[in-house]
Amino acid sequence: MTTEKSVITKEQWKSLEEEMAGYFVNVEFKFNGYLVSINRVRSSEGKTELGVYIDGSIKGVWTSRTLQENATQEDAAPTILHDVWKLKTKAMYSLKQVKELERTIGKRRAKKAFPHLHDRHEYHLPYFSKASVLCRQFKKLEGLELVKAAFLTR
Repeated sequence: MTTEKSVITKEQWKSLEEEMAGYFVNVEFKFNGYLVSINRVRSSEGKTELGVYIDGSIKGVWTSRTLQENATQEDAAPTILHDVWKLKTKAMYSLKQVKELERTIGKRRAKKAFPHLHDRHEYHLPYFSKASVLCRQFKKLEGLELVKAAFLTR
């Protein structure tokens, strides 16, 4: 007996995007043995975002690599985290700081004294501001299975 995973069609992605653009969102996917839930959550007064829950939870320990290294076994990040959460980057030093340093001590000395001068810090966040951004990232995932959505029950 072979079980084939259902492939999400273009029409379904369009319906999903329209549904997730609405105010009440409750969509579930199955991916690599994890249950991925999408809900609209409030981020600030008058602003909402789409929250991506893995097996029903979001843990702050999962957001940063340094926090993950010190995490206990039960707080360890799921393997699918990098696929379903949004990647954010931030420069170690602002452009203003880099220019000031390079002007003051020169480019060569600045690179020698500050080896991470042009490096970027990467971290993952479980929140997406728009449904289109979330759908664009999720469309790339192979083996993603749609479990629950409002348009499926119509």
